[in-house]
Amino acid sequence: MSQDSQHKPVTFLWNGTRITARQGDSVAAALWRACVTTLARSRKVHRPLGYSGAYPTGVLARVNGRPNVRLDQIAVDDGLVVEMQNTWPSPGFDLLKLAQLLPPKLVYGGFEHGALMPQSGLGYRIAERAMANLAGVARPADVALQPAAIPGERIAVDCLVVGAGPAGIAEANRRAGLGETVALVTRGERVARFAQAAGVSVEPLRPEVRLFSGMELFGVYREGALMVAAPHDNRLGAVVFDPRHAVLATGRRSILPMVRGNQLPGVLDAHSALQLAAVHQVKLGQRVAVVGTGAETEIAARLTSLGVEVVHRGPVDQLVEIKGRRRVSGIRVGKDIACDTVVHAGPWRMEPSLGFQASGEGLYQVQAHPLPGTMSIIGAAALGDEPIRVAKHIHPGTLICPCMDVTAGELYCHIDAGETDPEVLKRLTSCGMGTCQGFPCWEHMLALLAARIGVAPDMFARPTHRPPRRAITVAQAAGLAALVEPDR
Repeated sequence: MSQDSQHKPVTFLWNGTRITARQGDSVAAALWRACVTTLARSRKVHRPLGYSGAYPTGVLARVNGRPNVRLDQIAVDDGLVVEMQNTWPSPGFDLLKLAQLLPPKLVYGGFEHGALMPQSGLGYRIAERAMANLAGVARPADVALQPAAIPGERIAVDCLVVGAGPAGIAEANRRAGLGETVALVTRGERVARFAQAAGVSVEPLRPEVRLFSGMELFGVYREGALMVAAPHDNRLGAVVFDPRHAVLATGRRSILPMVRGNQLPGVLDAHSALQLAAVHQVKLGQRVAVVGTGAETEIAARLTSLGVEVVHRGPVDQLVEIKGRRRVSGIRVGKDIACDTVVHAGPWRMEPSLGFQASGEGLYQVQAHPLPGTMSIIGAAALGDEPIRVAKHIHPGTLICPCMDVTAGELYCHIDAGETDPEVLKRLTSCGMGTCQGFPCWEHMLALLAARIGVAPDMFARPTHRPPRRAITVAQAAGLAALVEPDR
């Protein structure tokens, strides 16, 4: 795309208001440029959520009549109609925000688990419709949008590489150089997004490597012998891979600081911050704070070179609170610092779902085992997970799972009552049962549980990471019916 076409203005509607954007922007980036930072509302008490990079609920909206579309994965287009979900009667006048005034214990576990939920009859039907509104799914997709099955594709390759960072590109090139057939899958629209945004040079991808960009590998089946991916563009079909060997080069993501206010619009992980500043050339804010586990100095320097005013950089362990109501207004790190954006660069952890799906075994509760011999992990993902610091006196209102509104206080109630099984805690609270599919929510839940009872987090078995780990439409799934034989 030429520079002129990239900056060509396009217009779309956000809650009925016309927004001017640049061709090539994601909808989330375009809204950020227009100073719109609250894009969604949390499920139970309707806290403001926004583009964070750490959990997907903050960027889910209704687009052209289709609900639950990720605004960070869809490009702006002339005439696009985008609406906030989970509001009533309207996004501009959302009475459901009054739920924030309720006593926290009243909404522990979700409204549908409460003693006040009717069990049958008209009362139950009315309550069920109210629950659907609160969950943001009361308005299904427009009937006109229900398509027939979208044909998929099945591909056999010697090696499937998942993740197109520097390590993934190098491995794909190495294997192609050995004469292997290689496929490379990346959720980005181009390779090495984070590395290039960070100013790191990357070797070019060999032409023999078949690239599948803008695509999410959502499921690993039959111990890695069958792996399935779906493109973000739901008009395109899914792809089934039959790899002789699979390589996970998915890197690591920064985990939200476990402090009060971590869900506020204006809290960004390093990947998303650099994507906004370097790729979309969006101003992150007037005053930006950067915290991390060692990478904060490098990230802050890169942001400064991009014209960002960084007013604080320091260890994430010193962060006590992120302040604000509708958006970040400051942080507390021993002293109060005014800022409107917080970028976190660590602790860094690998998303475990694909490895878990490949190795998980069990009847009643699936547990992860060593990866099968046909799979390997390379690059940053192979460096291991950094520990998550849990303060001795964490505020009970600290969100552990922003998607499902699960707080530290809610988990403490169950832990202090004697419940220490992560799978049971998940079911009691719904932690990790939203669109995040357990990452990073279960990282926080396990760290909180371990700190509360005084053991190491690795003493606990993780809740089950089941496919699909990301959204796939019914039409895309139906298009795979003739491509995947039943596992008998």
